[in-house]
Amino acid sequence: MKRLFVFCGLLIILTIGSWLRLSGIIDNSFAFTYDVGRDMLALEDIVINHKITLIGQTTGVEGIFYGPWWYFILSIPFIVFSGNPQGIAFFMGLIGISSILLGYVIGKKIGGVFLGVVSSAFISISPLMILSSTQIWNPNLIPFFVLLVFLMIYKLFFDNKSKIPKAIYFALLGLLLGIVIDLEIVFGLLFFLGISISLILIYRKSLRIKEMLFFVMGLLIIFSPRIIFEVRHDFLMTKTLGGFLSGGFMSSKQFSIFDAFFSSLSSLFNMWNAVLAGQSKTVGFILIIFSFLIVLLFHKKMGLIEKQLVKTILIIIGIFLIGLTFFNQAVWPHYLVGIPVFYLLLFSLSINAIRIVLKSSWIIYIILFVLFWINLNPLQVLGSFKNPLWEGDAAVYRNQLAVIDYVYNQAEGKNFKYIVYTPAVHDYTYRYMFSWYGKRKYGYVPAQKSPELFYVILEPDHDLPFRLKDWLKDRENDGTIQKEKIVKGGIIVQTRISK
Repeated sequence: MKRLFVFCGLLIILTIGSWLRLSGIIDNSFAFTYDVGRDMLALEDIVINHKITLIGQTTGVEGIFYGPWWYFILSIPFIVFSGNPQGIAFFMGLIGISSILLGYVIGKKIGGVFLGVVSSAFISISPLMILSSTQIWNPNLIPFFVLLVFLMIYKLFFDNKSKIPKAIYFALLGLLLGIVIDLEIVFGLLFFLGISISLILIYRKSLRIKEMLFFVMGLLIIFSPRIIFEVRHDFLMTKTLGGFLSGGFMSSKQFSIFDAFFSSLSSLFNMWNAVLAGQSKTVGFILIIFSFLIVLLFHKKMGLIEKQLVKTILIIIGIFLIGLTFFNQAVWPHYLVGIPVFYLLLFSLSINAIRIVLKSSWIIYIILFVLFWINLNPLQVLGSFKNPLWEGDAAVYRNQLAVIDYVYNQAEGKNFKYIVYTPAVHDYTYRYMFSWYGKRKYGYVPAQKSPELFYVILEPDHDLPFRLKDWLKDRENDGTIQKEKIVKGGIIVQTRISK
């Protein structure tokens, strides 16, 4: 009976989590921005044109690139779904759903079924965990890999039944940490530092030099494409990085160390509120006090694995606090993309600890119900079924599909060319859409030569509208406007004939 109850509970959690992640993907409401278009063009080069790359997309520092593993990972769903962006988004959703299952597996191994169910439930409904599962963006894979890192730590130091040599798990741990760095360098480096310090301070008695060599080997496998690139290109990125560091890693503005510390603390606190408290600072503060009091008061009541994991999480969070304090540049949300995993595991461990101490579950279930209501808001979710389909803006994939369909239907099989105004400047999304969707559905792509018929696609520029006006003024003599239509998401398409 207990197994059936757990199975049904987990099934409900997965169903809710799947709907929250996949509903927007099913109706093509996911974001399709210029950097997604860039990545799709890169995947097309790798899979279709067989141009294997040694580097990935650029970082925030010109001349320094990520590795190619984001592209290598996405090449699998690219092949499976024949280049369909909706299929790539579906893959991201599946990764998010897999994170729910991973949360259950890790929680169960650490503290039993109850902890597994609670961990998976929080991952299922946490707004930031949902958000990271609905957009095609390299940092959004990080929560999944962070969970895998914690699973590797369990396998390395607490799973005495495993017949697989520890050296293999150390190699996998190195691979996973390398991939995380490759997906988002600021988060990845701080996370790597936090895990490394945890290994030294908490798990040093179980470390062996021979096994640690496999850990280094795992890292080198991930970094090898960039190492080859560096050797081939006279250490281009190394020199660029050296110049960047010598020019001052910090911002040119001078901040008090105390101001920087409290700014970093505020960023982490706001993330906590977004993950667990429905953005409420009051609720978030209460939950923080609750969690730390439980950890301090009931630490001795926890099992060995739970104690060690709590220490590991607190060390990692401490490293992020210190690291961000000395990183006096803008702290973008994707620098903290894996933080929700630490918070959710820590809070779930606190809930499990108080359940064990009180030896009563009804108070815990009331707390969980209130928190689920705050974060999920069932009435709002149910009310959304009655609302019309959300249209969104120019960055919504469904709206861009409508633009491509409109252009081809207007062209009626004739050759045409096009030009795009987009605030992002780069027209990667339309280049890919015409290349993939246009050819697949209509059998041809826009002409390379200069046919009389051409279309001007205008995305709204709400922040700097004068740029669009200036752009149009420069092109007012580029053909005669035959027709102008607002398609979807505020995107305007002009039909023009060359003079």
